[in-house]
Amino acid sequence: MPNPSPSVITALSPSNVRPLGKTAEGHPVVRVEAGPDGERADYIIADAGAVALEGEAINRAEANSIQVDDNLIEVVAQRRASFEHAYVEALFGGPPPSGTIEDIVNNAMRWIAILPDSTRVDVKRGLFLLELWLRRSFTELSIAERQQRLTDKIAEADFGIIRSLGRLRTVFYSAYYQQPGSWNGIGFVPPQSRANAKPFADTDDLTCSDLADTENCDWLVIGSGAGGAAAAAALAAKGDSVLIIEKGDYWSTAEIRHRDAEQYAGMYIGGGLMTSSNREIAILQAECIGGSSLVNNGICFRPDQANPHPRTQDVIQHWKDEYGVDVNAGGKLTAAFDHLWTRLGIAEIPEEISGPNGAHLRTAWNAFKAQGHGRADDANVEATRFEKNYGHGSRKCWGCGYCNSGCAYDRKSSVVQTLLKDALANGARIAENTAAFRINIGWNLHNKPVKSVEARQNGRHVRIRPAKGAIIAAGTGASSALMERFNFADIGEQIACNLACPVIAKMPHPVNSWDGVQMGTYVDRGDHLIESWFHPPATFSASMGGWFGEYVRRMESYSNLVCLGILMPVSDMGEVKGGQFRVKLKRKHREQLRGFVIDTVKMHFAGGAEEVYLPTSSNVTVRPGDDIEALVEQHLKDGHDFIVSTSHPQGGNVMGSNPNRSVVGADLKVHGTGNLYVADASVFPSSIRINAQMFTMAMAHSVFA
Repeated sequence: MPNPSPSVITALSPSNVRPLGKTAEGHPVVRVEAGPDGERADYIIADAGAVALEGEAINRAEANSIQVDDNLIEVVAQRRASFEHAYVEALFGGPPPSGTIEDIVNNAMRWIAILPDSTRVDVKRGLFLLELWLRRSFTELSIAERQQRLTDKIAEADFGIIRSLGRLRTVFYSAYYQQPGSWNGIGFVPPQSRANAKPFADTDDLTCSDLADTENCDWLVIGSGAGGAAAAAALAAKGDSVLIIEKGDYWSTAEIRHRDAEQYAGMYIGGGLMTSSNREIAILQAECIGGSSLVNNGICFRPDQANPHPRTQDVIQHWKDEYGVDVNAGGKLTAAFDHLWTRLGIAEIPEEISGPNGAHLRTAWNAFKAQGHGRADDANVEATRFEKNYGHGSRKCWGCGYCNSGCAYDRKSSVVQTLLKDALANGARIAENTAAFRINIGWNLHNKPVKSVEARQNGRHVRIRPAKGAIIAAGTGASSALMERFNFADIGEQIACNLACPVIAKMPHPVNSWDGVQMGTYVDRGDHLIESWFHPPATFSASMGGWFGEYVRRMESYSNLVCLGILMPVSDMGEVKGGQFRVKLKRKHREQLRGFVIDTVKMHFAGGAEEVYLPTSSNVTVRPGDDIEALVEQHLKDGHDFIVSTSHPQGGNVMGSNPNRSVVGADLKVHGTGNLYVADASVFPSSIRINAQMFTMAMAHSVFA
């Protein structure tokens, strides 16, 4: 195996190597850690190489005679590289269809090296565990034997936490499909090579500020996403001085291109690899100026307007009845929606960008109903194109398909291009790389006002004194973590989300689902939505189930693939503590989701699919004539069996009229304080069932305008 490059050695090298002693043969033994709290691996250094220690006796008295230097660390890193090479070779069943194993390992390690610190440690910790669990002889086995060991010890393990190690395979599969050299083999044409390609834009919309050691303002807004931007724009329009701070970076359009690995690593919390604490659910939350509005699909819904499906819950009325909060008092929320619909230029996207995958959904849904599979209340429901804040007028989208890593063409009216620009035009300031860590509240008997907020900008301490108030709008995890030090009721409780579960199918002919927006069309079934869902190769590969040759076979059919995504609202997932989501798929959630998967498989077959892949990491392929219900029941049992994610976590600082059971009131003010507010989806006491960005914006605007 060729020597890895210096950058790969850096990514592989452990952060802590210390001597343990020597074996009976006199070989040095070292302990390696993945990070300050990482998992440990012990290695014997012998014959200019390293092997994992498995039960040999160690003479610890000889530890001091072992010198830990750059050469020893490189030997350990070479061991890591040798394991990764053997692992990736097993994943592909030999050399990949194009390029080399070394290309994949090097690309994966370069990606790991640019991940946020905590995520990088977590991934390396997982790789340590993987190596230890597979035993040191793994590298000496044949490819077939390695695949069998992976199947026995990982893919079919009894423990969910062990099966979750199998998801590390997506790091290497994605590393391969990030490479342009892989694209010819799967039929993908990158945006800049298409006949209708548009030039990249070089727009730079915002100017960020460096903060002084002490800052004074009328209002401090913590977080620059949907809620924070809407609040800041409304307050600045009234003449108040507003300071917006954002933990993440500012990405101008000029910096956004089609570099998935780099942009996910820089734009998303955890580099896009954040999960629930039990590893069941992938959680996608942006951490950049503009928040998720910069990197989402721009889907816009209005819960203040009636939905025709009889199963649809009226969320606004439910919150009033159940939690005693009236968020549309006097029609303020409706007025806010009207304002935002105009300001963001929201309209139904045109047919030409909804993509072939959207066309498949329409065909499949109509055929599904015609074959008698639908429920009685589905009869008048039609597949509909999404309303979005791009795709028309001056921001006409051309369907490159890279929405989730930002728009390189300046066609999306995110809050960066709209509400934050409005706020800055009215005198507001915005600071990137600035993380709030403490809110100081005065404890007098009547008002309990925010006295100051302490933050760090690029590691430097800053104190901010807001005269009129502070607004927390950092998202469910971060907002709840910032509130934890206060003795308020139910901080971090009542986590809800919209669970997304992709069901992928193969058509008997090329479809080119990649040629259009990632999400263009949907069917609203009241208790869940079915959405057309597709991604560029690298991110799509992370949602593809399967192992070894079966996985490669599926991805080689990329241009024949279609995908329907289930979006299921869930309102009692668990809690968030310290920014960690302690949530899981409960039995009732799994039962409901299995039923939706069964219907979605039937929809694919009604639409002409020749095989469907269940949303699980196992090699489960369903073909026409198979017993769909039995296969779903057999292979989708516990939470670790499902491929599920959420980009809409809600709750944690929930609204309610009872201060003993809620954190904020309908005015978004924290109970018992004079001027501390929360203005993001963490205030939602239950799942709103639909994409959350517009409801979040409208609530913030209705309160602060």
